[in-house]
Parts: sequence; C-alpha cells; structure tokens
Amino acid sequence: MDSQLLGSFGSGGLCLAIAVWIILGSRKADKQGKLAKKHKEEHTAWLMIVFGIFAAGAGQAFSAPGTVGEALTHAFTSQSAAFGNVGAGAVAAILTIVLFGTKPGPVKDSTLGATVPSVYAAAGGIWALPLTVIGSVLKSLVGA
Repeated sequence: MDSQLLGSFGSGGLCLAIAVWIILGSRKADKQGKLAKKHKEEHTAWLMIVFGIFAAGAGQAFSAPGTVGEALTHAFTSQSAAFGNVGAGAVAAILTIVLFGTKPGPVKDSTLGATVPSVYAAAGGIWALPLTVIGSVLKSLVGA
C-alpha cells in the first residue's frame, strides 16, 4: 500500500500529469473541459517550475529542461568579453525577471519555467534553497 497522499506518481508520472494539464489548460476556452477551465495563465510558470524540479529525476524524455538550463547558464557566463563577468546568479535573476515580469504566455512560461530549476541549482545559494525545500516536500507527497 502506498503511503503518499495521491498514491505513487514517480518523477516521470508527475511530469506527464503537469504536461497534460498545461496542454489542456492552454487550449482555447471553447475546447476546454470543465476542469481545464480552472487553469489560469499565471499558473503555468509555477507548474512548469515544479515540472523542472522533477524532470531532473525523470527519464530521458524529460532531460531537455536541464540541458537547456545548463546551456543558457554557460552561454551567459562564458561571454566575459561581451558582458564582463556574469555569474550564474545573474542568469537566474534575468530568467526570473523575464518569466514573472512579462505577460503570461504558455510557450514562454513552459519553456522558462521548466528551465529555471536547473539554472537555480547552478547558481546555488539562495536561488537553490526554495527548490530544495519545495522539491523535498513535493517529492515526499507524490513518491518521486
């Protein structure tokens, strides 16, 4: 018998559930079911951050957000000739500003939301702290 509140999801299962929710919730209103109509545009970024947290432990199909996050961090931090010294913390701040400082949109929020956990992990410090705490709580709830 599973001891988790909703039964065991696993990392991959949770990523799939979030992806389906985002897809169904982002469709035009006339094509949404009753439950999907409860999805708000501003929820996408937060759900995709959770997706990004679990994607690191999921299968190969979900490895892209971590790879993109690492590539973005490397791209910014290795451009010292163009920008001067740019650290991973600055990259985390920039992506957070773009994610939450612009109008919600399913593509932007899905892409950046899934990517920022790996950038936060690379930045370390205070950026990684919320992901560590939230991730451990959520993982214990869903059995991932």
